[in-house]
Amino acid sequence: MGKERNFRPDPNYNPYRVKQTPTAPKTSVIDFNTQRICPACGLAIKIAHNFCKRCGVDLSAIEPIGNDEISKQLAITAITDSDPEVRKEAVDTLGDFGDEKVLGVLTYVLLNDPDENVRKEAADELGDLHHPYSLDIFTKALKDESPLVRKEAIEGLKKIKKKIKPKKLDEGKPESREDKEDELKPEETTEERNTDSL
Repeated sequence: MGKERNFRPDPNYNPYRVKQTPTAPKTSVIDFNTQRICPACGLAIKIAHNFCKRCGVDLSAIEPIGNDEISKQLAITAITDSDPEVRKEAVDTLGDFGDEKVLGVLTYVLLNDPDENVRKEAADELGDLHHPYSLDIFTKALKDESPLVRKEAIEGLKKIKKKIKPKKLDEGKPESREDKEDELKPEETTEERNTDSL
């Protein structure tokens, strides 16, 4: 018979192994002149829309970022730059503005950036803004693969809970608008019911 063959895999040679290179951020360019990002779900929508078509959140109280040239350039840098450190600094600067119009950009970065440190910075800045729309995003961030991002999401939830009263947490969501519509309908009093039955 012949020589026995060794069929054990060679760890140094694997034709299916692909060398992992750092992934660049998603290249979907958002035109802040015509689009805005929903701070509750991270979806890019038309700038003229006052409600998000995915989650139904009321955006009429939040100004779009398109009018401010500095914020617009920082947002583009935070989303598209190839260097994670540059994206992280852009996110930090946007958060330092303390303006609600950057909520959507921070949400988008938290949900989509490939670098965990950039996502962590976005979670930190969202927590510092204390906006109730960020609650759903932090809930999604609790499932992030990075423990740093998950920890920052927990801290962000704590920050929001300390600053926001429980009644304001649901403000602007579709369910709260239905409740307000019910409050506007006149209710029958007991006297009206009694007179109708006679």
